[in-house]
Amino acid sequence: MSNKFKFRIFSIFSIIVLCIGCTIKEFQNDTFYIIKLGNYIANNGIDFKDHWCWITQLSYTYPHWLYDVFMYFIYNYFSYFGIYVSTIILFIILILLIYYINIKINKNELMAFFVSILSIAALFNFATARAQLPSAILLLLEVYFIEKLMINGNKKYIFYLCLISLAIANIHATIWLVYFIFYLPYIGEYIIYKIKRSKFLYNVKKNGIKFGLNSSSNKIIVENINNIKKIIVSFVLGFLMGIFSPSRICYTYVFKIMMGDSQDYIVEHAPLVLLHQPIFLFLIVIVILILSFTKVKIKLRELFMIFGLAFMCMTAVRHVALFVIIGMIFISRICCRFFELEKDETFNILYMKIVKNNLLYIFLFILVVCVSANQFYKNFKDDYISVKEYPVKAVSYIKNELDYENIRLYNEYNVGSYLMFNDIPVFVDSRCDLYLSEFNGLKYSIFDDEMNIEYNYKKKFKFYDVTHALVSNNDIFYRILSVDNNYNIIYEDKHFTLFERVGNYEKN
Repeated sequence: MSNKFKFRIFSIFSIIVLCIGCTIKEFQNDTFYIIKLGNYIANNGIDFKDHWCWITQLSYTYPHWLYDVFMYFIYNYFSYFGIYVSTIILFIILILLIYYINIKINKNELMAFFVSILSIAALFNFATARAQLPSAILLLLEVYFIEKLMINGNKKYIFYLCLISLAIANIHATIWLVYFIFYLPYIGEYIIYKIKRSKFLYNVKKNGIKFGLNSSSNKIIVENINNIKKIIVSFVLGFLMGIFSPSRICYTYVFKIMMGDSQDYIVEHAPLVLLHQPIFLFLIVIVILILSFTKVKIKLRELFMIFGLAFMCMTAVRHVALFVIIGMIFISRICCRFFELEKDETFNILYMKIVKNNLLYIFLFILVVCVSANQFYKNFKDDYISVKEYPVKAVSYIKNELDYENIRLYNEYNVGSYLMFNDIPVFVDSRCDLYLSEFNGLKYSIFDDEMNIEYNYKKKFKFYDVTHALVSNNDIFYRILSVDNNYNIIYEDKHFTLFERVGNYEKN
């Protein structure tokens, strides 16, 4: 067995074992509505209507209908365990792709392994039963296929890229436009290359004004992008794939959501706080240090890709995962270039010590297994559904003791999907776009009303004719309702309380 093959077996084993251990067992709120939507679509098709909000009949576009159906069938046949295992499998596929693509692009076995392990550490919270996981896999493949198309111009990559665009449009239409962002560094470098080579700038240079990004004194290299026409063709054809998504929002969603209120309330839509994302900060610092204090040159498309993704992270923290998954390919390429330029043998020495020392292999195997087993044990002790986060007992009470299909139940944003999963009509759930005025066709935002309910709940409860309120005991709204004589507690446990309205609202 060759040393390279042995190290790859070790790397793949480590990635699989660590992904199994680090995948969180406890479900996030989106998972519940995903299963419910998949159930409805499988049995009724897509009718562009919501069927779970009791306030009014809202329009809904089913933006990740294909993923919803897929998850419903897994749940239907394998229950919660199937959802958990499917998430592990998708996480393993993502990290193995990161490993494989880094090997193919950067030609450094140890760097690829290091990037993969760092990715697991950065992304384990990302590994949940949501459409973001398969979408990340597809976007990673997109960048790889663009690189391959640029290098050899094989037309099969145009076909692959069109398939990826079509898949994202149906698996996760809300992030479909992100697909086209990864073309921009290549197209941008080509445009700048052409400008740089234009007759006007040639005359400027001839007349004595220094210009030239590729001179020995410049750190940024501007190259003519090979096969740029084929890249542009794949871009245009991919753009047409949005037509084949029944959700009908591929072209407009991003602009609408930016006009809404979600950035003010949803954590993953909020701007990035650097200190809360140490790995992101570490990677950016590494790039800045290499560019500032070494002779390493960077290609303009790499600069566009890294700092373009960094800018996306600053606008919304949800993009940090994409920065890790895709940005790290180009950051590791710069690092490899640094080691080659400085003739630094650190990675080669470490690599040779590992592949030639069987005792070190055994130690690393044991270390990986122990770390994974410890994390797996911590995760596996958790329930699939946390009674602290979701009103498991309260839902049982509502379904057994109340005419739950006819009450008008106020609920918090984070628990709505679990109520919906249990067939209880909701005030809101974690499909925030459904409740924004930009999407629901109303003149008011139900989402905004829920997020600010404690400030004017009497007016809003009267407006919506709320009869019951299910509130977390840790929420300030619980303390407000507890001292309001118009609401009685009819159910309470350690985590949630159910209030019932006394009498009817006064008419003006």
